[in-house]
Amino acid sequence: MNTASCSFEELPRRLFLDSSRLQRLESYGEFIYDGGSIDEKDRLWSVPGGIEDIEALRCIMFVGQRACFELVVSDNSFREVEDSGQASYLMWAYEILGYWQDLLRNYVDHGVAPFSGRGEELARELASSKFGYLSDKDRLLIRDAVMLECHAFLTMDNKLARNAVHIEKELRLKVLSPSGYWKLLQPWAALYA
Repeated sequence: MNTASCSFEELPRRLFLDSSRLQRLESYGEFIYDGGSIDEKDRLWSVPGGIEDIEALRCIMFVGQRACFELVVSDNSFREVEDSGQASYLMWAYEILGYWQDLLRNYVDHGVAPFSGRGEELARELASSKFGYLSDKDRLLIRDAVMLECHAFLTMDNKLARNAVHIEKELRLKVLSPSGYWKLLQPWAALYA
């Protein structure tokens, strides 16, 4: 996934969370938010990049306490959470959804439009054959991220990672793993810590 450096102005601030990142935030919340430990028998230790992903999420969320990142979920990502049948995961998703809805209300309360309309124009591109490699599910989530004018799509999906350059070029949406996003954010983290 694209992990080149970026200027402060280019730093993604509106972050679309795919359902797997959302679930990791919920499952490992004690480690990410409270500095707890991960059990040495946890299967995450055997997942390639799993620990790096969680450590990056911890760093991102720490900086995000002051940086005011916009964490975004959509109706389609929320449906994936509902389909899991996990009550705690669903409650966590409601929390993130509430956070996103509060941010949108805050824009309106301050007379600022949360969206420029650019997302609607770009989302039309997803209907073209040049995005034929996307599954229906991925197409819906990418469309949501573009429509909601997100700057980055946080995921660990390998197919999306292989096509990150194309997606960014065509849709102006960075596809990043949490560790890839942390590499972009880290040079600027001291501004917020």
